[in-house]
This record gives sequence, structure tokens and C-alpha cells, in this order.
Amino acid sequence: MSKLESLESNYSKVAQDWNTPITHSGQWFKDSYGRTLLMRGINVCGSSKLPTSPYSGSTHLYDDVLFWDHRKVSFVGRPFPLEEAEEHFSRLRAWGLTLIRILVPWESIEHTGPGTYDEQFIDYLRSLIELMPKYGLKCVIDPHQDTWSRFSGGSGAPGWTFEVAGLNIKHFKETGAAYVHNTNAVPGDPLPMVWPTNYTKLAACTMFTLFFAGDTFAPNRKYEGKSIQQFLNDSFVNAYQHLARRLVDLEAVLGFEFINEPHPGYIGLEQLKEFDPIVNLIFGDSPSPLQSFALGEGIPQTVGVYIKSWPFPTKKSHDRIINQSKTSVWLNDNSCIWKEHGVWKLDQDEKPVLLDSAYFSKHPITGKKISFYDDFYVPLVNRYAKAIQSVKRDWYCLVEPLANERAPVYKENDHHHNIVFSPHWYDLNCVFYKKFNGKITHDVQCLQRGGNVLNATYFGQKGAKKNYRGQIKNIKEDGLRDMGNKPCILGEVGIPMDLNDKLAFTDNDYAKHVNFLDAVIYALETNLINFTLWNYDVCNDHEYGDHWNGENFSIYSVKKAKEDYLDHDDGNSKLSKKHLYDGGRVLEAVLRPYASKVAGTPIESEFDLQNIKYTFSFIPFTKEQQTQLKQENYNLIDNTACTTEVFVPYFHFGGKALNIQVNEGECEYDEEKQTLYHTYNRDTMPDNTVITLQLGILNNEQPSTSCIVM
Repeated sequence: MSKLESLESNYSKVAQDWNTPITHSGQWFKDSYGRTLLMRGINVCGSSKLPTSPYSGSTHLYDDVLFWDHRKVSFVGRPFPLEEAEEHFSRLRAWGLTLIRILVPWESIEHTGPGTYDEQFIDYLRSLIELMPKYGLKCVIDPHQDTWSRFSGGSGAPGWTFEVAGLNIKHFKETGAAYVHNTNAVPGDPLPMVWPTNYTKLAACTMFTLFFAGDTFAPNRKYEGKSIQQFLNDSFVNAYQHLARRLVDLEAVLGFEFINEPHPGYIGLEQLKEFDPIVNLIFGDSPSPLQSFALGEGIPQTVGVYIKSWPFPTKKSHDRIINQSKTSVWLNDNSCIWKEHGVWKLDQDEKPVLLDSAYFSKHPITGKKISFYDDFYVPLVNRYAKAIQSVKRDWYCLVEPLANERAPVYKENDHHHNIVFSPHWYDLNCVFYKKFNGKITHDVQCLQRGGNVLNATYFGQKGAKKNYRGQIKNIKEDGLRDMGNKPCILGEVGIPMDLNDKLAFTDNDYAKHVNFLDAVIYALETNLINFTLWNYDVCNDHEYGDHWNGENFSIYSVKKAKEDYLDHDDGNSKLSKKHLYDGGRVLEAVLRPYASKVAGTPIESEFDLQNIKYTFSFIPFTKEQQTQLKQENYNLIDNTACTTEVFVPYFHFGGKALNIQVNEGECEYDEEKQTLYHTYNRDTMPDNTVITLQLGILNNEQPSTSCIVM
């Protein structure tokens, strides 16, 4: 009997299962045996940003009555109907993507009105999460938002939040306060990248400013006896604390995120004459902050219209006049909230002029320079994390920086307990242009941090890997430096599937997609980082993508799933091994080996897709580390504590003769469980020994497996 067969306890038996309490020690997540965890997963899903009723919420659809009835919606069935959960969870487990970032927009739980929660949706969510342990899944609750709300062109907050601020959502289109695909889109619009421009428009900028800093910058406006900021903050925190109480007994819940891709609105802008094109997407109709204020007040403005260009992302094409109807965006005859607070006025010629262009860069009373992170963001995160952890202290709270910016700096008095750094990363250049040919990539992060184009340009597939690896390395180091020695889960990363003019949808050649995503995941795995890909969407199709604002990122397509099933229909269930890959896109890059539970400290992880070869190295825990782990109550007595588990995807390795080499210890491979086990004798292992495991495919065709000790 081998040491592996004589294990006293092996909670998972399958590498990618997480049916264990998950804790952490420093920057590493741990299981109950003190093993280091490297988790991979997926966002579920993009269309969860939209309601399922009273009509399908896809952003290419519009109903003049139902769209505006934001209080009587339902998200039951997002991300998918309960009766389909077994199929999707089985598929994700088979794919090794078992950490689920599940989208739960604020609107989904509190759309009816402040303090009234959608218990039917929460019941559905409970039923969905209750199924997860059967498939070894853990999940993080993501209060997802994009540009504040569906009604300001994104997702997230309920429609009534605009009423709190005094904004009329039906007038956003005419006043240019938001670009909403349901109401604004016309044939020929470059849909996928218009929505982020709402971060420079009146509706989203105003709401974010009020949410984070309304007490500072708009103290004169009240709602039901409270300041707007406190009313919004109380509603948001209370809603997710209520959800936490409803989910507290579910073992699959790892924690709650604070808010997806937060934005400062106007907070911190040094001047209000124009937006900085280096940090903002200037595309389509692009009013300046002052022009936005005037448009909202019913004053027509001639604004610049920008189109895609090169080498700069966009350039001005022409001007056009907005709001010739002189419509006001403010409810109940109110005037602009920023005019009311002395930011701007009308001169004697009835032209808008700024009174204080630096209004949002300093405290209006003291004149002290403000910091979005220090003065507004982190204090609210502290409050939120404490509220969630008052329900269950063991839960994690995931915190992310502003999109494409460095992490917030955590100070001694901030709330540190079970805080996880959770940034996002995309190749913004490729995402914006929807192009990837593998010949040239650019380091947008380098350019944003002041680098030059020459140093930010990389050539070929190797160059792309080097480019992305360096960017992820910087992000990880930023988090450790600024937030402290905390774990990291990269919450969003992925590629558009409609690259290169959607050519792959017609010729079915996804080679460039595979190379693109291979370079991206290579950067993640070599940096030993936990991540959740964007995304798995059961609504995805070629025409409307993920059914939200023209995006098409899903690694699963229901259209392809039906085609795949019919292509090799053998009468078996959709849950059979063959059919679990139905609908998958770019699986060559997605499904790759990874050491998920490591009996030591990981130091190297790399999958060579071209040669189907995986290399992993780690250092078993030293005597000093073992002592510390015992003090932290990890179970090091069980032999499982010396067992490393590696997910070996059947997609690449199933039915093939494997070549497994390791310099110390012994291995055992279970193809059915897609798991390679490695164990060593702790008592005879010298400190700081590096154990290297290599996994590949033998050239011969005989399906046998050899484990060679090097």
C-alpha cells in the first residue's frame, strides 16, 4: 500500500474541490491542513446584471413602458434557472473552475424601494448556493456595478437611487447625462466600448460623488431627513448585511466583495474644464464636466464627438449640439446640485462659467487637498466589511482599487481582518480595438504610469507573455506593498470572443483567441495568483454576445453548446464526460493543469500549451513554518498535510500516456478524478528543498502512466 493510499483523511479526493474551511496565513490561502491554495474560477455571469422579468433585460431590447418600471423587476433565474444548475456546475467542476464570483447587483435585492428586499430572489440565490458543495464549489458574492446603474448605461444600483439624488432617469438621453444602450443605441454604433464613457457623464459622476462624498461636496441636499450620502450608504450596507444574514449558514460562501470597479465620479478632479484622456475614455459624445452641468440644467451645448483612431485611442471627428429641447435632468423643478453648491453659474450672457474649477480636489470648507482612497473609499469599505463580518466573522471581504489604478494604502487603523486584495486586469488596448494578431501588444499600464511607447511595445507571442506577466507582477506587488501581506484574488480577467471582426464566428478558427488567452493565463499562473475569469454566460450567442452592452467575453456559448451536442450526439446525458465540453470556447487555453493544494510554498507554475507540458515547483514547509502553522491550529499531523494535488484536465491529458517526473517524493494519478497526487516524507526532507514536478505526454500511444523520480 502506498503512502497515498494510506492517507488518514483526504477531504477532497479531487484537486479542484473546495469542500473545506478556507483561511489564510499571510498572502496565502490555506485549507485545514495548512496547504497553500491556488484557486481558479469564473464570473457567473455577465447577463446577471439584468433582470429576467417583466421582460428579458438584454440591452438590445427596449420597451417604452416596462424598461422604466424599475421597482417591479425580478432577477430570479440569474445566472441560470435552478433546473439547469446541475449541468452548469458539473461543467465548471470538470473544467477546474470552482471558485465562483457570483454577480448580485444591488438592484437585484432592493429594487422595490429602500429597505424592501426581494426575498423571492434571495430564496432562489440560497437554493443555487446550497447546490455548490456537491460540486466542490466556493463562491464570493459580488455587488456588481458598472457606471452606477442600468439606467446610467451600466448595471448595479436600483433606479430609485437617482430619485434620492433628484435626477430624472427618463431625461438622461436628451441631456447627454448617460448613454444607455436600450434607449440610445442605433445601427452602426460601436456598442462594446461606448458604455465606459458614462464614467465621464453627469449621471454616473454625480451618483458616485454623492455616494462616496456627498457630505463633503453636496451637504445642502437631503433626502428623508438624511444627507444623500448617508441615505445611500445606509441603504447599500444594510441591503448586503441583510443578504449576509440570509446566507450565513451556507458553507459555499467564502465572502463578500465590497463593490465592483468603484469610481470616484468627480472626486479628485484637479479642474473641470475637460477630462484627462489618459485616464478616461473619450469616445462618442464627450461633453466636458462644465458642459455636462449645463446640459443637465437644460442649456444646449455644442460638444465634441470622438471616434477610434491610432496611435491615440480616439480623436475628435466633429461637433454636435445636444439638448436643443432645453430639457432639465433634475426632478421637481430642482436646479443642478453642483450649481447649488457654487461650482458653476450662468454669467450675464446666460453662458455657463466655472466658479471653482478645483472644487472637487479640496475640501470646500478647509481647503485641504482630498484623497479619494483615504478620505472616502477606505472608510466606507471599513464600515461595509465590519457589517458583513458582524454576521460571520470568518467571511472574507474583497476590496479592489479603481480600474487600472494602484491599490489603496491601508493604514494601521483601517479594518484589516480577512481583507483580500481583488484587482481586475484586461489588455485594454486589445479590448478597445477588439484586435489581437499575436504580432504586437502594448503595455497600457506602463503608459498610464508615465512610460514611453517604445518601452511599452512587445512583439510576438513570447512578447505578449512577457508583457502581461510584468503587468500582473506589478499589480500583485502593489497590493502587497499598499494593502499589506494579504491574499489576492484577481476578480476579473478575460478576452473578447468577437475579436478581429468576428471572423472566428464564421470560419470557426479560434487560434488567435487561444494564443491571446494562453498569454493572459500564463501571466496569472506564473505569478501564482488566484483568479476568476470573465465570464461564463448561459445567454451568450454570436449576435448579441453576453446580452449586455454588446460585450462578448463568455467562454461558454449556448449556441455552440447545441451545435456541439448535435455534432456528436451519442444518446448520452449532457452530463456525460464527452458533453461537458459542449459549448466551450477557447478551452485549449482555459483548461490547463494547476497545483491547487500545495504542501508547501509555491515558487513556480507554468503550462506550455504548445508542448502540453506543465512544470510546478514548491518548497515544503520548513520546521519554523510548521511550528507557526501548528500555532495557527492547522492540522499538520494528518498525512494529507504532505500531499500536493494537481488538477490534470482530461481535455488535454485524458486517455493518453503521461510522463510524470519529480525529484523528490512519489506520485499517483487518477484520470477519472483529473487529479495527480504527490506526497513526501516530511521527517526526512531537509529545509528549503525545492521539489519540482513535471507533467507531459509520452510519445507512444499506449495509455499508461509512468512516474519517474529524477
